[in-house]
Amino acid sequence: MQNILFTFATVALLFSVSVQHKVFAAQQTDSLYTASTEFDPKITTPKDFLGHELGQKMVQNNMMTAYFRQLAAQSERVNYEVIGYSHENRPIVTLTITSPKNMANLPQIQANHMAMQTADKKSTISADMPVISWINFGVHGGEVSSTDSAMPVAYHLAAAQGQEIDSLLENSVILLTASFNPDGNTRESTWNWQYSSNVVITDPNHALHGSPWPSGRTNHYWFDLNRQWMLQQQPEPVSWVKKFHQWRPNIVADFHEMRSYKTFYFHPGAPDRVHPLIDDQAMELLNEVVQGPRDFMDSEAKLYFNQESYDNFYLGKGATYPHLFGSLGILFEQASSAGILETPRGLLSFRENIRTYYHVAIALLENAAEKRQALLSFQQDFVRNSEKMADRDDIKAYIYSAPEDPVRLFHFNQLLTRNKIQIKPLAKDFEVNGKTFRKGEAFIVESEQENYRMLKGVFSKITTFENNTFYDVSGWTLPLAFGIDFEPLTRTRYKADSAITVEFPSQQPPSKATVAYGFDWSHYNGPKVLYELLEQGYLPRIATKPFTAQTDSGSQSFGRGSVIVPVNNKISGYSNANSDNLYKIMQQAAIQDGVKIHALNSSHTSSIGMDLGSNSLDAVSLPKVALVIGAGMSPYQAGEVWHLLDKRMQIPVTLIEKQRLSNVDLSAYTHLVMTNGKYSDISDSLQNKITTWVRNGGALVGIGDGARWAGLNLLNLTLADIGKGKLASQPRIDYADKSMVKAQDIIGGAVMAGDLDISHPLGYGYTRREIASQRSGLLAFEPPQNPYASVVKITPDSLLSGYASAENQQKLAGKTSLVAERKGKGSVILFTDDPNFRGYFYGTEKLFLNSLFFSTLFSAP
Repeated sequence: MQNILFTFATVALLFSVSVQHKVFAAQQTDSLYTASTEFDPKITTPKDFLGHELGQKMVQNNMMTAYFRQLAAQSERVNYEVIGYSHENRPIVTLTITSPKNMANLPQIQANHMAMQTADKKSTISADMPVISWINFGVHGGEVSSTDSAMPVAYHLAAAQGQEIDSLLENSVILLTASFNPDGNTRESTWNWQYSSNVVITDPNHALHGSPWPSGRTNHYWFDLNRQWMLQQQPEPVSWVKKFHQWRPNIVADFHEMRSYKTFYFHPGAPDRVHPLIDDQAMELLNEVVQGPRDFMDSEAKLYFNQESYDNFYLGKGATYPHLFGSLGILFEQASSAGILETPRGLLSFRENIRTYYHVAIALLENAAEKRQALLSFQQDFVRNSEKMADRDDIKAYIYSAPEDPVRLFHFNQLLTRNKIQIKPLAKDFEVNGKTFRKGEAFIVESEQENYRMLKGVFSKITTFENNTFYDVSGWTLPLAFGIDFEPLTRTRYKADSAITVEFPSQQPPSKATVAYGFDWSHYNGPKVLYELLEQGYLPRIATKPFTAQTDSGSQSFGRGSVIVPVNNKISGYSNANSDNLYKIMQQAAIQDGVKIHALNSSHTSSIGMDLGSNSLDAVSLPKVALVIGAGMSPYQAGEVWHLLDKRMQIPVTLIEKQRLSNVDLSAYTHLVMTNGKYSDISDSLQNKITTWVRNGGALVGIGDGARWAGLNLLNLTLADIGKGKLASQPRIDYADKSMVKAQDIIGGAVMAGDLDISHPLGYGYTRREIASQRSGLLAFEPPQNPYASVVKITPDSLLSGYASAENQQKLAGKTSLVAERKGKGSVILFTDDPNFRGYFYGTEKLFLNSLFFSTLFSAP
């Protein structure tokens, strides 16, 4: 019987392999290109360049960029340009593709196109003005057909012959960028090559069909780059957005992949989830422009969907950001396959995905050329319509400042200028709503400017919505995220100087001190400077009380957390920790890091009980940080921590996979950071090991799920009971309303207010008690018994921007979102909100950095 079963199994296996071979062979013989299209034989095909068919293996990024260089060398239609570099120094390449005639006149075409988008009523659309179409690929490096389909599209545009391609290129300037995310793409393609097989494996459990943590979706620091168009906290989006503003294309197509069980999606998205700053006319015109892709899909009986699931609300995505500038952002999503894959809808082929995107992209470009006049007219009218919106707006300007931290203010201003928002310095002190904004510290952004919609997208606080379901975050008001104090102005009584170019606020270096140097902890780069001092062997002290002292620049006030660096205090054995080298560090901190350094030539201060030898100046130790990463952990939150420490603060962080924690000697580290992720698999022995490490002096910093785990298991805290027991008290609800009811119970990314104890060491460096944080979800703690452990409490009516139901706001009021408790010699510090969200919440990053430097400066009651 066993032999018979073995025979049947063998026959079944051979049949399956035979089918797989036939499927692959069929895919190999299917042409990507339409049979009637003729190509210039002098232009190298992707197959000839790669040495294999597209779809057989994923194209590696270096091969793709090399192919693009060759196309530019072979075709007078194509120009090759490196627009930027990734963290791993890989080029981000854009091809400009048009007719030879247009190519010869490209600077003038570009100038005319940009002039058309100004408020100048004299600008006109000439009869031969080409449409500008930008197609971009691979922002998520793991979405393989998105990247690889760029090659046949580029080949077609460079090599196709005949009247159709001539007409397309004569009426278009096409920008093609691939890959937007070369680092993630390289991770994914390496995995793809490593697990590619001679025999095609369609089993979805095969390693090829699922790359390991953190996958190729994200960039080097594990940021989702498709959330960074507006935020621009990574080098890749800085380069794309700069290129975008050089052209302001009429259409911007963004190619993606989604789950393998789905079909095919393209914009327009859900009609009741469009940001109010986006034109209704834009959605109508977009619906016409995608008719070409729609016709292609119908011609091959390929299923697709529009106007559901995806939206145009969050303004920082590649298919939404362009709409703020009169461009049409168009999202495409297709089911993902890294090879040939069995799915609930049948076999899914990587090569067929490439073929589909190739034809969809060409159809889109052709349709955009046909709609050229409508697209150009829409973009010309866009600025004029924006002017009318600004005229109707009761808010005529925004005024803002952050005098305690010029560097944080610089980063905010830099972001505004990258988004083409014009800023002006305040020319005279101005008072509004009981606040005084000072000349030399404050800035004005006026509503009457060409990019009115962008500035409203940055400054507005929207809290009511037609539909409470969001594909991404619902609130992101940038001055709140940066911790900037700002006010809307309904009248123009202020006085402002001319618009400026933003420059880094280097400080005048101090004179050489005889006793000590001091700097306030409010400076953004203070933690960077403090770490360098500790690493070099100096022994700075932290002021736990405010004081005033005479310095080389006169009498100065120093707040809690201020750093005092005695000239003669150093760790024994550090021969280079002398006063001359200390002076060099202080000069560099002022000039390069923008930290205002003061020289103090006496230990005596003007404040009673706060001389520089006071017991109220505490010692601080060099943090040695370990960050938990790996399978089951959120690469996004872990990446935010890694990026902040490694890139911005130049603080080393050891990345430890969670599965290795049991074997790691934790005594080598002062801090263990645990972000969002799965913790149910932490064993009792590992929990005991972490607890013992904390009791012996370690500091555990938990964020999100990490805070939940540590709060329950290390501190025995009580989770706030939010959003539970509600349905039982409600009237009968129809099943059709299920998703809407669920949305009401979710906080999917809102900006919410908290009350910060600025006298607590974790609040050092802050000058205002109200703090805005990014909240996703309902996690909060009941206030601990220790009355000083609630560093941040959620305020009543806490919603500042985005969506949170009134009931959830009421239930969250008074709960704790930042806990700091001592445990033995160590500490446990818990953030329920993400303090480092997407790299742009500069306003809460210092809370996290304080948890590393000041984790032992507070005591149990």
